Amino acid sequence: MILFDPDAEKPFEASFDGCFPYKDASASKLICQGWAISLNAAFCVLDELCRPPYPRTVSQERLRELLSEWAAGPDHPLKAPVLHAANALIDDAPLVWEQGVELMKQVGSYDSQRAALGIVYFASDCDSTEGNEALTETDKEIRERWDARGV
Repeated sequence: MILFDPDAEKPFEASFDGCFPYKDASASKLICQGWAISLNAAFCVLDELCRPPYPRTVSQERLRELLSEWAAGPDHPLKAPVLHAANALIDDAPLVWEQGVELMKQVGSYDSQRAALGIVYFASDCDSTEGNEALTETDKEIRERWDARGV
């Protein structure tokens, strides 16, 4: 599986950013397309599923159906932990910040998984000063490392 393909991911993500078709069959097609493009593209779709625009106009039940479809995609070591974070977002049950930092480091070990990193970041509890600083610093370090390597 290709980890990332910026040339294919940018137009793909732009095709649904802010207007994901949660309620119709084209949602399933986008899930399949994401997996076919790259791991990061698949995580871009997952990000839309677990962080729908406010106010939420799609039911939690429908989000769960789409999450199940997404979860049927190819296996990868990041799939389960990031899916766990996505479920935390849908359930509005934040991960403790320490767990978020550890998951972010796991994501950071794979090049350019920016969508996955964002999912874990937003799924983590940043209500405490310590947690907010740790999450923000971990996110910054990972993104800077990817940028320095051109990925």
